[in-house]
Amino acid sequence: MKVFTVSQINRIIKDLIDNEIILEDINVTGELSSFSITRNIAYFTLKDNDNLLSCVQFNCKTEFKIGDMVQCRGNIKYYPKGGKLTFNVLTIESIGQGELYQQFLKLKQKLEQEGLFDEENKIPIPKFINSIGVVTSKTGAVLQDIKNITSRRNPNLDIYVYDTQVQGNFAVKQIIEGITYFDNLSDVDVIIVARGGGSIEDLAPFNDENLARIAYICNKPLISAVGHETDFTILDFVADMRAPTPSAAAELVTFDYLDMIASIKDLKNRMDMSISNYIDTMQNNLNYFSLHIENNINSIVNDEILYVNDLISSIDTVVNKKVENTIYSVNIILNTLDKLNPIRLLKQGYSVVNKDNLPINENNVAIHDIIDIHTYDSKIRAEILAIEKEKKENVRAKH
Repeated sequence: MKVFTVSQINRIIKDLIDNEIILEDINVTGELSSFSITRNIAYFTLKDNDNLLSCVQFNCKTEFKIGDMVQCRGNIKYYPKGGKLTFNVLTIESIGQGELYQQFLKLKQKLEQEGLFDEENKIPIPKFINSIGVVTSKTGAVLQDIKNITSRRNPNLDIYVYDTQVQGNFAVKQIIEGITYFDNLSDVDVIIVARGGGSIEDLAPFNDENLARIAYICNKPLISAVGHETDFTILDFVADMRAPTPSAAAELVTFDYLDMIASIKDLKNRMDMSISNYIDTMQNNLNYFSLHIENNINSIVNDEILYVNDLISSIDTVVNKKVENTIYSVNIILNTLDKLNPIRLLKQGYSVVNKDNLPINENNVAIHDIIDIHTYDSKIRAEILAIEKEKKENVRAKH
């Protein structure tokens, strides 16, 4: 048995295809299952009910939508290095829409009329998220992209993963189970349903009506991150937010931890500077008002001192006047009293006669009574030898 190398087999296949005249300048009709343009080179897939055909068109100037029915003219080529058969398209014309895409549009219109896409029913995505639940295949590159981005932007974010198929017969059931699980898990703040790009057949599970209704009644914010930016699914319209790619979804749900730390530090520095400036301003104002108050107090105190001094001077004048008047009055009284002073009379030769320390009169003395005679400088005791009454003349005023 002859043994072939890979290169030999690929070369044989290429020769067979290149020499097959029936495969040159042919027309092929089918539904666009995928379509993308890079640098004017269109890469797309044609499909019918059971099969797919990879196509490429160089210098493409027209962009088509997934689900369009088209007719392509070109040649079948086989590339040995990639081991890939490709339909090199020269021209492409639209001939309508494919069945799968028509089903997508019909379901989209139905759900839209029921209000499943209405913005007022969508739950806002929290600004600060502590944990996310990701519904996707744990073996795909999508999950790794999400982990890489979230760990770079916010290493404190918790990621929970519900492993599901993202295409095929069991995908819808598993994705619904994943959404329901995270909707009932208190630790999860936001749910992301994610998968990479693909053809309309690959994305068919995300165009399922049952999945759309489960997403609609989900109580937690749900982000659809299915396919590439140009891919749209029913889940995109029902979800609370659509991310153009799974990586973009990871960016949306994670705030940049380091950037936030830097912003907080910058805010702190600006607050410190603002507080410092405020304190300096208040200190300057305080110094100004203190000086102003001190000057005012000094002025008030000086005015009060002047007032008190004037008052004291006035009081002194009044008191001095009063004292002088009092001294004058006292002197008058003293002079009067001096004139009435018995001692002064005694000095003039008068004397005071007492009996038993009482002044005597004609009614309390008798002959032989002992009396005391007080002079200015002596006391004389004497006996009454006789009592003679003096005659008093009555003087009548003349009229």
